[in-house]
Amino acid sequence: MTADFAFVHCADLHLGSRFYAITEDNPDLGRDLYDSVFDSFSRIVDLAKERADFMVISGDVYDDANQTPRTRLYFCDRMRELGKPCFIVRGNHDFKTSWDISIPYPDNVRVLEGGDSRAVLNIRGREVEVVGSSYTTMHTSENLVAGMRGTPGMFTVGVVHCSVDNMSEAENYAPCRLSDMFGKDIQYWALGHIHKRTVLNESGPCVVYPGNIQGRNPNETGKKGCYLVSVSGDSVEKEFVPTQGILWKAVEADITWKKDLSQLVDSVAPECPRGSIACITFTGSGPLNRIVRSDPKGVAEAIARRCGCSVDVRGIRTKPDADMEALSKGETLVSEVIRTADRYSGMSDGELLDLLCSGGPAADLRGYLRYFADKGELRRVVEDAKLALIDRIWEG
Repeated sequence: MTADFAFVHCADLHLGSRFYAITEDNPDLGRDLYDSVFDSFSRIVDLAKERADFMVISGDVYDDANQTPRTRLYFCDRMRELGKPCFIVRGNHDFKTSWDISIPYPDNVRVLEGGDSRAVLNIRGREVEVVGSSYTTMHTSENLVAGMRGTPGMFTVGVVHCSVDNMSEAENYAPCRLSDMFGKDIQYWALGHIHKRTVLNESGPCVVYPGNIQGRNPNETGKKGCYLVSVSGDSVEKEFVPTQGILWKAVEADITWKKDLSQLVDSVAPECPRGSIACITFTGSGPLNRIVRSDPKGVAEAIARRCGCSVDVRGIRTKPDADMEALSKGETLVSEVIRTADRYSGMSDGELLDLLCSGGPAADLRGYLRYFADKGELRRVVEDAKLALIDRIWEG
């Protein structure tokens, strides 16, 4: 069945992201990531040209309120190329934008500032409404959803950059509840701000975060892109279309049953696409535990060479190929290390923090270790230290 109309919903473009930390360590990868954000958006524009009637962008078009003229020009050129209506709201990264006067948006672009900001389109005889509310400051605690409402009897798209039910792992901007979006005569809520693709409600109304268009760090793994939304009568169909240029992918490298490094590399190669960034976590137990713990960078480089990708080591959760419980009952130095670490692991993170930073030079590390304590990870650090120390003892 042919849809009455279709639109593209994307958010969190972050055009102009500079990837400073990555670029400092690997300039070529940093440059590729910088370009990949623009390339991803160009693919979205191509999709909208071919298959949609209009586009909505739910905030953070730019990564910085002081975007460069080059970035602004790029966006304007893509919008002229689109040639179809595009509706934008401002988010916390682009609550204000540079070059508004000297590099104005083309006529097909409209920024929905807020209040009763809305537009009505007539698409092949059907009226479609777009309403939206924008940030006016970087940090806002205002519930922008509360003031938004559609027109009864008309299909309405609500566009807003917000945090629903405290979903944000960072600062909770424009907080609201999912329940705030019901009974507003808005059939599709086009949300932005959360970089993880999430459908909060399938229908009546449809509430969607498309995620950002290009992963920017190891916490943003998986395919990134936009939604192509097709509407037929009261039916809403969503098609996620991946457009990312570089894929950040979470990969588990299990050392269990692997006798040498080549076997480990061969086992993870199918999970590491060429040109991707593989976020590796080493797991399992076996004879490779020692080499993984002593030289994780070297193992990562071996995987990168074999697969033609970049590798970021996210964690080491491997164990020696030994019966730790039996060892803990012995009278060796390793036995004492295990018993001591297990005793510490029974403490709370707060107790561990006090113990480790009780005085002397260790007290200077309190601020650093508090980061792990606040995240409930200090006991994991103790476990890692135990295993690393056992390896050093056995190596000696």
